[in-house]
Amino acid sequence: MRLRILLLLLIYFQAYFAYGQKATSSCYEPINVGFNSWAPYSWLDSAGKPVGLDVDMLTIVADNLGCKLNFIDMPVKRAHRMLQEGTLDIMMGASYRPEREAYADFSIPYRDEEIKLFVKSDLASQIKIDKWQDIFSQKLVLLAPVFGWYGADFLASEQALIKQKLLIFSRNATQSIRMLGYGRGDVVIGDSIAVPYIATQIERISVTELPLVLDHNQIHFLVSKKTTNPELITGINQSIKRLSSRGELAQVIVKWQQISIAKTQETSGKVPL
Repeated sequence: MRLRILLLLLIYFQAYFAYGQKATSSCYEPINVGFNSWAPYSWLDSAGKPVGLDVDMLTIVADNLGCKLNFIDMPVKRAHRMLQEGTLDIMMGASYRPEREAYADFSIPYRDEEIKLFVKSDLASQIKIDKWQDIFSQKLVLLAPVFGWYGADFLASEQALIKQKLLIFSRNATQSIRMLGYGRGDVVIGDSIAVPYIATQIERISVTELPLVLDHNQIHFLVSKKTTNPELITGINQSIKRLSSRGELAQVIVKWQQISIAKTQETSGKVPL
């Protein structure tokens, strides 16, 4: 009888931790997280509180581990330098780059990133792009932030686009979307979540996503190899697996997508004066 009770208790505690209940925290102090303003992934709200999709995701991962977070707003280059020095623990929203392995560990992917094309919703029935070469054949003017990776097709044809006056660079995604609203270009290229969010929430322009996918990346947390807690990356990976299996990380993405969709229904192609 005693053996049977012990076995039942063992099964209970295995199930308890297997299904994502908080384990005992191995965090001895708050985790320092470097981030920069990039809506809807991370930024400071009017009260100075960090908000965004990536902020939400890292927060529930850390909460699952029983860890506290300290978000620090800083330029990207400084964050990478501090990560190398070990004065910063984590960065969010990282694409894999071999050179980064010298100073940081990549978590397993916690979300995906797609680069797509967008047009004003009132012109969506007129602009059809099934393949990259349609940009050239239809003489469509492409709007793109000057900094960013937009896939191999874009890289290979960038100079041809410039030569044919089919490419206009901007400072950032917000400026590209604003130019689209004023008719200074036909198509915006960018992140599949960020572009519609910025369009609806900031510029109040209704945009339609075209089906062509230009690039697809897995996105990771980047953890300093000099962090004070060398077991942190293991805990983060375990937490990502638990939360993914329960659909909680997917729910965060849906939440931010619904914010954009709800706002799109209000904008109806309005352009700010």
